Amino acid sequence: MPLPNATYRLQFRNGMDFEKAAGLIPHLAGLGISHLYASPIFSAVRGSGHGYDIVDFDEIDPLLGGLDGFRRLASDLKAHGLGIILDIVPNHMAAHFENRWWHSVVEWGRSSGFAGHFDIDWRQPLTLPFLGGSFEEELAAGKIRPAFDRDRNCLAFAYHDALYPLNPGSYPVVLENCSPALDRLIAVANRAEPSDAAAFRAGIASAVETPSVAAALDEHLQRVSADRPFLERLHQMQSWRLTSWITARDNLSYRRFFEIAGLVGLRVEDPAVFEATHRCALGLVEAGMIDGLRVDHIDGLADPEDYLHRLRERAGEHTYLIVEKILEASELLPENWPVDGTTGYEFISTLAELLTDESSKLWNDGHRSATKMAVTACKLQVLRHNFNTEVKRLAGLAACLPDDDAPSTDDKRMAEAIRLLIAAMPVYRTYLSGRGASERDRQILGEIAPEARAAAPEVGAEIATIVARLKSIDGCADRQMAAQFRTRFQQLSGAVMAKAVEDTFFYRRGDYLAANEVGAAADWTPRGVDRFHERMRERASRSPSGLSATSTHDTKRGEDARARLHVISEAPELWAAAVARWRDMNRARHQQGADAPEASVEQFLYQSLLGTWPLEPLSDPKDLAFLQERMSNFAVKALREAKLRTSWDSPDEEYEAAVTAFLRDMLDWRHREFLDDFEKTAKPFVHAGLINSLSQTLVKLTAPGIPDIYQGSERLDLSLVDPDNRRAFSPRPSLSELPQRPTIRDFEDCKQALIGLCLNYRRGRGAELLAKGGYLPLDVQGPAGRHAAAFMRCAQDGLSVTVVPRLVFRHLDGDSLFLPAGLWQDTHLLWPEDRAPTRLRNLATGETVEPRRSIPMRELLGSFPVAFLFPE
Repeated sequence: MPLPNATYRLQFRNGMDFEKAAGLIPHLAGLGISHLYASPIFSAVRGSGHGYDIVDFDEIDPLLGGLDGFRRLASDLKAHGLGIILDIVPNHMAAHFENRWWHSVVEWGRSSGFAGHFDIDWRQPLTLPFLGGSFEEELAAGKIRPAFDRDRNCLAFAYHDALYPLNPGSYPVVLENCSPALDRLIAVANRAEPSDAAAFRAGIASAVETPSVAAALDEHLQRVSADRPFLERLHQMQSWRLTSWITARDNLSYRRFFEIAGLVGLRVEDPAVFEATHRCALGLVEAGMIDGLRVDHIDGLADPEDYLHRLRERAGEHTYLIVEKILEASELLPENWPVDGTTGYEFISTLAELLTDESSKLWNDGHRSATKMAVTACKLQVLRHNFNTEVKRLAGLAACLPDDDAPSTDDKRMAEAIRLLIAAMPVYRTYLSGRGASERDRQILGEIAPEARAAAPEVGAEIATIVARLKSIDGCADRQMAAQFRTRFQQLSGAVMAKAVEDTFFYRRGDYLAANEVGAAADWTPRGVDRFHERMRERASRSPSGLSATSTHDTKRGEDARARLHVISEAPELWAAAVARWRDMNRARHQQGADAPEASVEQFLYQSLLGTWPLEPLSDPKDLAFLQERMSNFAVKALREAKLRTSWDSPDEEYEAAVTAFLRDMLDWRHREFLDDFEKTAKPFVHAGLINSLSQTLVKLTAPGIPDIYQGSERLDLSLVDPDNRRAFSPRPSLSELPQRPTIRDFEDCKQALIGLCLNYRRGRGAELLAKGGYLPLDVQGPAGRHAAAFMRCAQDGLSVTVVPRLVFRHLDGDSLFLPAGLWQDTHLLWPEDRAPTRLRNLATGETVEPRRSIPMRELLGSFPVAFLFPE
């Protein structure tokens, strides 16, 4: 299969189904897209807004159009020369009764044929943490009662809309002293076998279809529902325990996705589970309906390398295969993974080098050390609170690993050692396995051990024991338990990094939100164009087939909002003065006695507001009300993720109400002083941000990697974090040519037309060059040299040149999107010494550039903001 030319990420659900997706095909084909990049399409929990809570891997969701609808979509795409890349979810599925596997496990316990599908610790009853209070409290309140589940033909505990199936072995107890009319139910239950659950259900269904039996059953269940001691005893007879949702952080018997109890971990390392979860997806590949697979959350798997080799073997060498993998600052994708690349979060971080002023006073000598301390504190917080149950389970495993040389210890000391080691991890995880430890992983363990010991010398012996267990594959008599410890340690470290950095620290740090992005290093400091070129050269040699993303369903902000926020690095003193002024203006709007929002939160909100501020001045009260609603919803999510004064599991609704009231009052139409001042201050940041947006767009389209367009972001994307970025969008037709000498009002047309021009060039004449060509930085010299960046893509039989402006805040010209010619006075693009100059054509303007060693920048960027050049 030829590599994709460009992908278009489409989120199904939220109003998008296969039929509506088919209606987008002419738009996608016109843009030059080669592949629709589809979010999960398998049946998910009813009402799901994302599809990652899968309930049936063998069924394409009927709500999206089912298998027939998907076939039609695939056929229509192929008729226009487009393919499909499908997002698959091997790590987890929904712990929900719409999931028949999960229902079976709850009903039959360890005897279920699906018990081994899920990552469950069967040394204790299966915990079901879905109650509002304890079982005893909810029972006393009359919220739990025995019932008959007529959809599944089984007895259950009813709690609100959920029906928790009782083990058939307990039916005789439930039906004790019942009417003789129910004896047949007892007989069916006594013959029940989990291997023939269908016969059991058929027998129950046959019995209760008699009206007198159904009535007797209802009467009996109604009578015993008042017997609390009996119901407590019945609860104890089950292989599961209903508990309060709050207890999941301290006691949970199954691995979950991050800290979401409603998503249960899968044991996809088991070949039978792999087959059961991939049968349909691989069938679509074999049938030619799917051209590529995107693997969600690869670091959550027990053994990513082994999984990927199995997937590659089954999918075939010609299937495009990418992984969702967060790479830290100097981390490389493991070379032995048989994949084409990642989903491209690291590309977003690389663009930050291009768009951030590296000389900004936002960073100082203490920035890195202060950040490291803050991130460590966030990691320890989530380890001691959100992930306490996972730490306890690891500590229990460690204590069960005999070692004659290790000192005796208790679970608490071992748990603290585990926390400190994970808190010191510089990357998401290591990839230790039964194959041994790589040099990279040994180095990581060698670095985190002394750091953990320095933080708590009193558990130094436990730290040494854990590191030895992680490194060794032969040092323990119980190799199976040792492997389980090693696996769970690595699965936990990745979850902790994600929740502590992306979903805690990045919601606390408000001085430069553009850097608070998925895949970004917490201690990142900008190094400018040289670092950008270094990363791009590396990408060209190591990962030319990975995706180049700028917006995704997981990014904290839309790509144009982020491009705008990068401008703050160019004028931090101006922005700080504006924030101080707005605090004074809005001081009276703070809720009396609430001390909310505090200064750091207020700063965070002002930057967030800048990122989503509309291009046109607000003149319609409805638009302002819509902005109020979006910002208020975002603020509550941000405050809970920050975990300082409120959180998801312990919400302070009074505090949240104070912050949202402040926001709504601040954005009230009657308070023109603030709104007018914010509009005036934001205008140059917005203007410079649009030029940044066009720069990052052209770089994405022409740099090493495969451009990925998130739904709707071919135009202006000022979205906030999900669910804001999952809102419906309406495509608009592209212009046949780019607007010449464009203004701010032309931005969306410029961006969309630029994408169409470049992607169609990639699909045609530039296909081989931009897919496989080398990367060569080009020098821009002269007084304005730091305000531009340029590179050449080169191959034996072709080349192209990309030229983009940067750091333009202080060089804007009215409402024009291109920069004044005077800026480029005596500034030139230098042609490489080892290549003969050639006559070039500017794709954006159609203008010709004569061959020479030194090309005046005013010729390249004189009438359009960016330039893409190719030989005539």
